[in-house]
Amino acid sequence: MGQKPIVELSNINKSFPGVKALSDISVDFYPGEVHVLLGENGAGKSTLIKIISGVYQTDSGSLKVNGEEVRFMNTREGLAHGISVIHQELSVIPDLTVAENIFLGREPKIAGTGLIDKKSMNQQTQEILDSIGVKISAKAMIRRLNNADRQMVEIARAVSQDSSLVIMDEPTSSLSNKEVDALFTVINKLKKNNVAVIYISHRLKEITAIGDRISILRDGQLIKTALLSEISEDDMITLMVGRQMTQFYYRPEKEAIKDEIVLKAEHLTRSGVFEDVSFELRRGEILGVAGLIGAGRTEVMRAIFGADKLDGGKCSVFGQEVHFRSPREAIKAGIGLIPEDRRGQGLLLQKSVKENTSLASLYANSSHGVIDQKWETDVARDYIKRLHTKTPDENARTKNLSGGNQQKVVIAKWLVAKSKILIMDEPTRGIDVNAKAEIYALMKEFVENGGSIIMVSSEMPEVIGVSTRIMIMREGRVSGMLDNTDVAEKDIMKLASLNAG
Repeated sequence: MGQKPIVELSNINKSFPGVKALSDISVDFYPGEVHVLLGENGAGKSTLIKIISGVYQTDSGSLKVNGEEVRFMNTREGLAHGISVIHQELSVIPDLTVAENIFLGREPKIAGTGLIDKKSMNQQTQEILDSIGVKISAKAMIRRLNNADRQMVEIARAVSQDSSLVIMDEPTSSLSNKEVDALFTVINKLKKNNVAVIYISHRLKEITAIGDRISILRDGQLIKTALLSEISEDDMITLMVGRQMTQFYYRPEKEAIKDEIVLKAEHLTRSGVFEDVSFELRRGEILGVAGLIGAGRTEVMRAIFGADKLDGGKCSVFGQEVHFRSPREAIKAGIGLIPEDRRGQGLLLQKSVKENTSLASLYANSSHGVIDQKWETDVARDYIKRLHTKTPDENARTKNLSGGNQQKVVIAKWLVAKSKILIMDEPTRGIDVNAKAEIYALMKEFVENGGSIIMVSSEMPEVIGVSTRIMIMREGRVSGMLDNTDVAEKDIMKLASLNAG
């Protein structure tokens, strides 16, 4: 190899009650190299990076940093040894500025006073942001930034810490294509500075574009480590799921789509957010909604669901004009929303799988305010089995499930509620290949049983692979509607791009 590894893992084992999370893992991470960790949700990737960074301690095996055996008891110790983590779930503090977040706990001080040197802190932050091509002010409040900008602040914080190893856990899940390019520029700069990068993503195109080496995990075991130049995408998927995947995307047959319009949006407007949005959804179809981040897709769906107020326009559901004042009214009309932020808006993380599964159907299955507990247990067990949700049982806390399995609980909630229209906002974000295929199959089954789906997605292969028609949004307006026959990514991008005519 020529160089010595920055981090060496030897025979790492880690168990939790009832679960063997990692079994005899040995892998090295080298300076100037992007090392991809690939595996299904629950394969052990998160546990591995938590051991490296100091969140967890090993049951057995050794961790060496720059040749020295270490056992971090917390993340501060890991950071002191040059290991920083950019988490999938953002950890920035909304009521602080960008600079205050980046230098939190290590603020520069005015000599002899102990006071924070805000001028220096802002200046250093702006230099870091400029150096990685991020157009954000150091003085901006985090609360006023969108998710993509918040993610870039996380990345800037890791860059500012002069780390020798940066761990990136799904760093592009909230980023547009342009911002992904900016991130890759940052990663290449880190490589040139001899920093090691551990990169976790389920997006295979990204992995092959930025990665040098890959380690594939399955059920807590290391299946293979190889140079990315020596392994195909098909091989990655096969090694990850343990079998050949014969089908990935599932699209409903055109013959199954009925002429009946189940939802009609006419001239929907929310001042300053979206304007004059009109479309129709037919029974049995999956309508894809594409567009760049900030195009207004999520905001339109929230307004239809009654979560946000409309300033103009109208909606009809099953032929009846509706004016939902709350999500409760939309749910009653047969609409379910799987939100983009499943942890913040789709689940009660401290509650059990059972309680989350039954949440939207409690009123219909209660008598005089008393929940039918046998029904609640039976329905939770049924959907754990149907959706292949990995959980010890229906009483497990939802926060302890992997991202993909949490998403299955959100979907189960609306299937139990007998929703006829599902609005799915980024339904497979942060979910592994196998779980994606299962969700696509569930979507197909849902529409073939008479349901209808609106699917917002930033992944164009997904939009093309699953949708029957594709609505494209740009700057809060509908910029095009395509029948999904031989649609190419460039056709969507032309309509979605800000510089399009």
